[in-house]
Order: sequence, then structure tokens, then C-alpha cells
Amino acid sequence: MITLKPFIIVFLLFITSCSNLLTWHLDKGIHKQAKIDANQSPSAQDDDNEVIVKVDISANMVWSKSINSGLEGNSGYLYPVKNNNTIYTVDTDGLLSAIDLTNGNVNWAIPTNREISSGLSVLNDSICLGTARAKLICHNINQLASNKHTPIITSLSNLTKFSEYPVDTEVDLITELAAPVVGINNLFLLKLDNDDLYLINPDNAEVIWKSESQNIPLRTKGSSRPLYLDNAVFVARDNGSVSSYSAIDGTLNWFTIISSRSGRNDLESQRDAEMEILIDNDKLYYGHFQGELNALDINTGNIIWTSPFSFINNIIINNNSIYGSTSDNMIVSIDQASGFVNWKSKTSSEQLTQPFIISDVVMAFTTKGTLVAFNQDGYLIYEKAFDLDIHSQTQFMQDGNKLYFQTIDGDIVHFIINL
Repeated sequence: MITLKPFIIVFLLFITSCSNLLTWHLDKGIHKQAKIDANQSPSAQDDDNEVIVKVDISANMVWSKSINSGLEGNSGYLYPVKNNNTIYTVDTDGLLSAIDLTNGNVNWAIPTNREISSGLSVLNDSICLGTARAKLICHNINQLASNKHTPIITSLSNLTKFSEYPVDTEVDLITELAAPVVGINNLFLLKLDNDDLYLINPDNAEVIWKSESQNIPLRTKGSSRPLYLDNAVFVARDNGSVSSYSAIDGTLNWFTIISSRSGRNDLESQRDAEMEILIDNDKLYYGHFQGELNALDINTGNIIWTSPFSFINNIIINNNSIYGSTSDNMIVSIDQASGFVNWKSKTSSEQLTQPFIISDVVMAFTTKGTLVAFNQDGYLIYEKAFDLDIHSQTQFMQDGNKLYFQTIDGDIVHFIINL
């Protein structure tokens, strides 16, 4: 009689080997997680008695200025824009402001009396925004600075309703803008809330070309903006795809699904396209929320490698490594060439913002305002709490060791971080 025992043992060994083969690259070079309390001595030891030296970091808030009421309702995250020594901001109620970076003073603040759902872009000396009434509007910055408009009450039955601030450009859209406008010479590239893509002439609203999407519109506002580079337009959509188009006539160059659909219905199968597209050395890096991070060839759209991390904010590249904050509250470092994981670290149950780099130290804030820092081996070397409420999609405006960003409450904050 033939016994099956040896075959069963061999089969189990084979299955184990296959499992390791499929996942071996994810753990290549991973360092163990280590947490160092901010009150510990200048050095600590991990489980293998390796000495982890804390870095002498000085993080100070230079100024904090209350600008507007922040985000309200079903609006996308309204990113401020830095232009020379000025930061321009807008809130959901349409309060436009200009802040001097040198001292935090408010140069001007204009109530436009329009409900803003997306923006903001500085194009051709104008500020362009998307309204909740599905309009693209642009204000000339010099006209805003002079502020010669006098608002008047438009309804006796509602004494709090004032006339809308006059605009220099107004274009009716099919649906709301989903992302800030991208300028291509004197034309505007628009990504709408239904994932359609339009290139228009803002002077006469002429459509140069359009690319329609078959997606079910998501009711959560906000989306990654298209990227224009070398006469090509790159766009990520909520169906888990990334595409490239000719910027001249909208011809499709390539289309790649990078995050496969998996859900009980079409809505659950959507993959939120929220992070900004990142291109470096002819490679495109992108990851959908509830999807994976992918490296693609920008000329063909072919996938070079895939790493199974879900991100809800932007990634950055530094010294051939990719850094990002995952949806399960980890900071990860990924080898740019191979997609191998260098290290991953989790500090707490709080969501982290996108990371930023100062003197090769990887830093991020938690949404509760705690600043954390990691060395190049992934060990936590600094942790300090600040009394701030920060949106997980906050984008930091960085100038060397100077940091500017906006809180959920509508404050503009200036930090200086010295190592």
C-alpha cells in the first residue's frame, strides 16, 4: 500500500515556500519598530542591544495666524498656495486671504460670498477656484488687493446675505471641480467631480478637448489634480486607473489599471484617487486609497513594481527612497528602484500627515499635532506634542528648515525646525 504521508509533507513545504516567494520582497531590509519616549535619556536600546541615539531637534512655532473658518460640510481639502513671499488661502465660505510669510501679517482678506468646494490655483496673476454651484471662477490678484468692491444686501428677507464679489472669469461646468486647476500656457486643465477631464480656453469657455470617465461620482469631495509634463497630461481616477494623454489634442497615450476593483457593488469597488502624481527619472509613482503603490514607466504605462500599501496623502522621494504615511498609521520607507520595504514604523493610533525631510531626518505630524521624527533606519528619535488640529491631507510648504501649513481651524502656522 502506498502511504500519502511523505507526499503531504512535501506538499505543505511547497505551499510554505510559495507563500514566502510571493511576499519575500515586502520584508526585505525591514527594521524592527522602535519607539522612544520624548522624556527618555539621549540614547536607548532596542531588543538586540543596538544603541539608538536621539537627535537634538529644536522645533519652534514662530507664529500662528487665524485666517478663516477652515473646512465645513462636504468640501474637499482647500490647499493654501505659496507664491513668492505670500500664502493665499480660501475657506468653504469663500473668504480669500493673502498672508505675508515674513511676519504672518494679513495683507488682505476678501469675503467673496461664494461657497467654495475646490481650489485654489494661482494662474496668470489670478486666483482660480471651484464653487459649489459648479462654476469655475477667477479673481485678479491686483483687484483683490485694491478691494474696491462694496458688498450690498441682496435680500431684505435675509439681511446676512450679501452680493457676490465680482469675478474676472466665470465658466459654467457640468459638475463641480474636483481638484485645483492646472495651467497649460493660457489654457486651463480641469478635473471634474465625475472624473471627466477638460482642457478649455478660459477666455471664451471653448473646449479644446475632453476625456470622459465611466466612474460613479463619489460624494466625498477632493481628488488628486492632473499633472502636466513634457506635452503630456497624467491623471489618476477613482476606478483605480492612471492614464496619459497628449496635451495637444487629448489623444490617449496609455491606460493602466493599478488598483483592481474588489467590492460588493460598483461604489465599493471605487479606489479614491487622492494623492498627487509623482514623477521622477521617467517613472510615475502613484497609489490609490484602498489600493497599492505602483511605479510605472511614463512612456508606456507598464507597471515596474507594486507595493501593497494604502496611502491617503502624498509621498515624497529622498536619496533613492520613497517615504509615505499609510492608512493604518505607519510611516514607511520603500526602495525607489525595487519597491522593497526598507523599514516601517508606527508611533500611535493617530493618523499621520504626509512626511517631510529636514537634513535627512524623516518627519510628520499626527492629526492631533504631535511632531515625530525618524532616522534613516526607521527608529523614532523625536516626539513632541503641539496643540494643533491638523487634517490628514495637509500639504506642507517647506523652505529649508522653515515650514508653513494650515490647520483644520483655518490657522496658518509657521515652524522653524533646527537639527
